[in-house]
Amino acid sequence: MSSNITSLFNPPPQRDLTDAETKDCVPCQIMATAFSLGFGAFLASGRPFQYGEAEKKKGVTVEEFAKLNPRWWISSARALGGALILFGVYRGSEGLLWNKDKTYKAW
Repeated sequence: MSSNITSLFNPPPQRDLTDAETKDCVPCQIMATAFSLGFGAFLASGRPFQYGEAEKKKGVTVEEFAKLNPRWWISSARALGGALILFGVYRGSEGLLWNKDKTYKAW
């Protein structure tokens, strides 16, 4: 058995993947949905950009905090959070609601 490092310099021959190898798995779908919904909600809520006790302890003033986090950056991060929420809904409902013919890999 060769190591991963040697396979960079001497890669194994290419092969076509079977349908069973490329099927989506239920745990993968659950994890992608949970991460997208959770992190998207965190970003969309705006909590990462609220001035709080941690900034006060560091000696950062409200004005400095506003310079470090401009409005365009906050809006972009919140928009990304909204997009992640939409992706989570899309990913979570993919096999249940609108793509019922989709088959999944066995556990």
